[in-house]
Amino acid sequence: MNEADINCPPFPVLNSSMRYKRYTLADLEESASRKRFNVVSFFAGGGGSSCGYKLAGGDILCVNEFQQVHADTYSANFPNTPVIVDDIRKLSGEHIREKIGNVEIDILDGSPPCPPFSMSGTKQEGWGKEKVAYGMKQQNIEDLTFEQIRLVSELKPKVVVCENVKGLTMDYAREHFTRMISEFERQGYVTDFKVLNAWQFGVPQKRERVFIVSVRQDVADKVGINFLNFKSMVYPAPSDEDKPLIEDAIRDIQDDPKNIKEGKELCDSMKKGAKYKWLRRLEKNPERVASVGDNVVKPWYLKLIAHRERMIEKVEGYSKPVPEAKFSFFQSRRVPWHQASHTLSEQGLKTSLAVHLHPEEDRVYTTYEAARIMTLPDDYIQTGELNDRLARIGLMVAPMCMKHLADSIYENVLEPYARS
Repeated sequence: MNEADINCPPFPVLNSSMRYKRYTLADLEESASRKRFNVVSFFAGGGGSSCGYKLAGGDILCVNEFQQVHADTYSANFPNTPVIVDDIRKLSGEHIREKIGNVEIDILDGSPPCPPFSMSGTKQEGWGKEKVAYGMKQQNIEDLTFEQIRLVSELKPKVVVCENVKGLTMDYAREHFTRMISEFERQGYVTDFKVLNAWQFGVPQKRERVFIVSVRQDVADKVGINFLNFKSMVYPAPSDEDKPLIEDAIRDIQDDPKNIKEGKELCDSMKKGAKYKWLRRLEKNPERVASVGDNVVKPWYLKLIAHRERMIEKVEGYSKPVPEAKFSFFQSRRVPWHQASHTLSEQGLKTSLAVHLHPEEDRVYTTYEAARIMTLPDDYIQTGELNDRLARIGLMVAPMCMKHLADSIYENVLEPYARS
């Protein structure tokens, strides 16, 4: 860590329109009406990737989501898009054709559940084991990726886009990942992958995700894509200029009555938890450096060991070194206004774990704040219980990041192919 990282002078406050791009559901539909390309999406969740495709001018033909609570949210925001609520293992290309007809699919999109590959939590403990998850019968969640590839073989889209946590490319999951790439190639697709940091694409969040893109061989041949130029032609170029910060995304809604009401509800809920008395002692935008074990921690990233009071001798100002063996994964993190958020996650937004803390208040982000940090529409409709709504946002593909990828795919692959 260099001295600049430790001192971290505050950024000047800019107008949100300069760094953070706000939009509404009506803006999405206006953009999607251009119908530059079409999309069929699996594991659609609450519609994060769909928002990105629509921002890029994509027409969503239909989606598949196997949890009713997520499907309800999707339909509330996109009532005109057919939603197939079913287990992907039960679907066939014929089921999709019944919804969309014989139109050729431009992009087949899907972000299978990520817990087996996640960099957070006890990822390896559940690897390869049957489990009950996501409202489905016992199964290996990691095998859902190959169900999507099976549908690719039946539907033959021009391009396939898969988003997942970057842990998919590492360590114990590497064999699984290599098998995925090989299977796409066996189906006749040129395939590559790249880790994109959403913060470099207009999202006020340091969210790194791997995006696997497969281009059908005949399409790749016509537009001149090969293994050597794949990344430069298909993926968008990142930008480090005017990257949005937390204040750009949520400062203006702090006095909104709905946000205040939900914030109070979250505070009241968290007061019942074991961590609350420690959360209250975390400094607001701390100016000094905290030391945890042998690690020097950035002042805005003051880490608090979860649950066990004896692990912390002093939190206010400086925390004394904590033995590495006692270091817990689930730490509360308060990021100040003038920084980008760390990665929002399904578990971290829950009040029981309280990983993602508001810059000033002793609570997690509200659904309105989390939606802004994920770059969802300002009037995005939330359904379900509060913790379910927060968890759903943590699972999403960041729309603004997906927009940049979709723009690049359209401009460098789909449009040239259509002209050829």
